[in-house]
Amino acid sequence: MRKVIYSMGASLDGFVESPNRELDWSTPDEELHRFWNDRAKKTKTFLYERRLYELMAGFWPTADTDPSAPDYIVEFARI
Repeated sequence: MRKVIYSMGASLDGFVESPNRELDWSTPDEELHRFWNDRAKKTKTFLYERRLYELMAGFWPTADTDPSAPDYIVEFARI
């Protein structure tokens, strides 16, 4: 049987989005990106709720083609 691992980013007060329903309060730096890249490499399937999927789908499919993107962004896009 495979493991199911639940993971969610939240602020210290338990909120995921701002009062205006924005997710811009958490802009990951390089260290945090590399941490999630390492976790993502070991993951077979990702399950996102609709709003997060829409945000991700608008950026990541072509993020690795941006010549100015840092290597850790390119790495996550390819994962």
